Amino acid sequence: MAKSKQQVISGPSVGFAGYFLLGYWIFFALVHFTIDIFIDLYTDEDYLNVFWYAAAIALPFAAYTLYLGRQSLFTSWYMRIIFPLIMYGLYLGSAYFTILKLDLLMSTAIKPVTEQVLPVKNIQQVYARKAGFIHTNVTLVYQQRLVTFEGTRTSYFLLKPYKALQVKIGRSYLGSYYINHINIAAHERWAARKAYFKNWFDRYYWLLIAFPLLFAFGWLKDKYFPAYAANLKVVEKPYYKFFKRLFVILVTLFGLFILVLLLVGLPPG
Repeated sequence: MAKSKQQVISGPSVGFAGYFLLGYWIFFALVHFTIDIFIDLYTDEDYLNVFWYAAAIALPFAAYTLYLGRQSLFTSWYMRIIFPLIMYGLYLGSAYFTILKLDLLMSTAIKPVTEQVLPVKNIQQVYARKAGFIHTNVTLVYQQRLVTFEGTRTSYFLLKPYKALQVKIGRSYLGSYYINHINIAAHERWAARKAYFKNWFDRYYWLLIAFPLLFAFGWLKDKYFPAYAANLKVVEKPYYKFFKRLFVILVTLFGLFILVLLLVGLPPG
């Protein structure tokens, strides 16, 4: 009996432009993962001009990403409406915040800073619906006015005992304030990081149980209940490998970022 041949349909090669999109997201991840290493606190300003520049930058990236995934994404008329909006929103948001944070990184590397002692008026945890504790707002008195800076989640545990901070402060090219050094001993930073991870574990300890159970379920399912299907047609979705590779790289970068934070602590010294 002749064996039935499986038909494999391959998508076109991703090419240079596809890897350029991959480079965009790697660059986005690096900017956002490194800002908390080099900058302790910064103001979160909204700039309309930056928004329009980001809107222009996001358009070709979103359009080409949709072109790459057109055969997989546009499976119905409503998907032709929903996915372009989602994709453009992702690129618009990533471009906007990347420009703001790149401005801070460039400024702290190039522009001069001044060393001052700033009184602390308030330190507050900021929560988002479903996301939980997302960052820390630190309100300082600077030039006879209150300025609210954004810090990491660890900043709350590090700075809440202080009534004044000895800092190095500067202003970015776009006008945001940033503090790239706070005069605090290294052992206090380690203690703050430990307090944060304890707080995180108290809230999300169930994840340490859920993930192993999910992995065990998948392993048992594949081992004892394999799926058998005769004469299946194997279809390789266009650019599936590209998007899978992109996901793996971003997850790897996130893991490396967490490792760096474990080694150096937050915020940096």
